[in-house]
Amino acid sequence: MENQLEPSNPKGDKSSQTKKIKESIKSLEKELNEIQESCQHTEYKVANCPKENSGFSLKRVCKVCEKEIGYPSQDEIDSWASL
Repeated sequence: MENQLEPSNPKGDKSSQTKKIKESIKSLEKELNEIQESCQHTEYKVANCPKENSGFSLKRVCKVCEKEIGYPSQDEIDSWASL
């Protein structure tokens, strides 16, 4: 009789799945970086972006590749706030 508390997949499967997912994430992050680096950032929007310390900050974000490309001017902030 199989113990109900034991997972049906051996530990090795979870470990290999985790490794595979991490490799996929790394590959996708590299691909995203290449796309963003080759983008001309011709159009942008002002967006509220998360900061590392769990706060938020208004930034210019490319409409094409979604890369954060800088900070908005005061006029852009005022326009964004009036939406």
